[in-house]
Amino acid sequence: MRRLIEIIKKKWIKDSVLTIVLVAILIAIFILVNLLFMNLDITPLDFTSQGLYTLSDESKEQIKNVTQNVTMYFFGYDESSTAVTLAKQYHDLNDKITIQIIDTSERPDLAAEYNVTTSSQLVAVQATERYKIIDQSDMQIFDSSTYQYVDITEQKLTNAILDVTIAKKPQIYFLTGHGEYGIDDSSAMKTLATYIENDVNDVNKLDLLTSDMPETCDVLVIANPTSDFTDLETEKIQNYINAGGKIVWMQDPYMFTAGWTESTTYPNISKILSQFGISFSSGVVCEESSSNMIAGTPDLIIPNMSYNGIVKDLYTDGTVALLDSGKINTVSDEELENLGVTASPFLQSTETSFYREDINSDISKKLDTDEEGPFTLAEILTKKIDDDTESTLVAYSNALFATNYIVKISESIGTPISIRENKDIILNTIAYLSDREDSIRIRKDTGIVTFDAITEQENRIVLWIIFAIPIIIIIAGIVITIVRKRKK
Repeated sequence: MRRLIEIIKKKWIKDSVLTIVLVAILIAIFILVNLLFMNLDITPLDFTSQGLYTLSDESKEQIKNVTQNVTMYFFGYDESSTAVTLAKQYHDLNDKITIQIIDTSERPDLAAEYNVTTSSQLVAVQATERYKIIDQSDMQIFDSSTYQYVDITEQKLTNAILDVTIAKKPQIYFLTGHGEYGIDDSSAMKTLATYIENDVNDVNKLDLLTSDMPETCDVLVIANPTSDFTDLETEKIQNYINAGGKIVWMQDPYMFTAGWTESTTYPNISKILSQFGISFSSGVVCEESSSNMIAGTPDLIIPNMSYNGIVKDLYTDGTVALLDSGKINTVSDEELENLGVTASPFLQSTETSFYREDINSDISKKLDTDEEGPFTLAEILTKKIDDDTESTLVAYSNALFATNYIVKISESIGTPISIRENKDIILNTIAYLSDREDSIRIRKDTGIVTFDAITEQENRIVLWIIFAIPIIIIIAGIVITIVRKRKK
């Protein structure tokens, strides 16, 4: 290199014409190389060890098999965004997937169609007959075990494409007629119903007094009934169970249900629950462990999780919060065996928790009369009907956690379904029961990454350093060699 510099200095710079020619050649090469790489539209280089900006082999394998036309509309994003960078790679793999970055001021029609405001940042994944919305906040979660953020952008985008291109949408029915939390506008579970629909499901109401159990029902949601079922309704639900039906049952303790005091008060509800060997309590579970309560409030608890298909995405990455939860009473293992039921608890209170029937007393301190924990707060109960059929009940001893009621915790005001990963666990439950669990699970640790996605300008600089400079040196060497030979 030193010899090359000396040659240029002694033989080229002395001749002003040759100097001008040399500079012109270098500039021309620089421009041509940049134009070449701009036209090639090369995918930005990914220097992160986690591959944050590169599609995984899992996604590539799934996306190349998509046969429907899919459009991904990006609202509030720009070209350098991580999500857009990944989305362009979907298009490169499969030209049936197209990408559009939308300015709401220029496309008010799309903004209205997907209910997008000027401050929104979201992705609408649209197929021929259905679409799915992914909010920017859904693309990253906090890993409570490592205290680092985990990027799930690729997981969300890939599964959204697969969801909107499935052949059949699951049919989810919410039971009505017994004071349940409703899904109509301004009702307690309207937000949950919207989330379930956004997961590419059809959501319906079901009144078993006026209609039969639909043959298309994939999941029956029973959300906090406050009065008993009739004999006719009970028979229809039992027939659904015997046909292999799937049920999510969320039940608040008696303080929210106007007199839930003992199982004999509701014989038909008890009849259905007893098929799975459980009953719900009339009191409240409280925590003494400060790390398992919210804002120092004993009855606002963060339960421990046991790994299963519902919480597998949350097991190390998140927590859920139950508000004034009861407990699930489960019969003995021998009785479960006689019923043909397998019980798998997945949310439990700690050993320092306590249960109290009288919730009007001071719950800040544990009393000698309180029942000691741990307690089961949620479990999967699988009942074998025959060799080819089994029914599944996912029971939660809390329903308030999935509502859109306005609550105040410490100084914060919000809705229970938006606290922690409450939304995710109930959506995971619906997906689990309808055999619609995410096709892929791709989580990329962002805790040690300290820079954003490479911008287009930064990418060109990198390409220039890696490719252009060596090319210039090679060309300069050839030119100098030719000139030296001519002078000899």
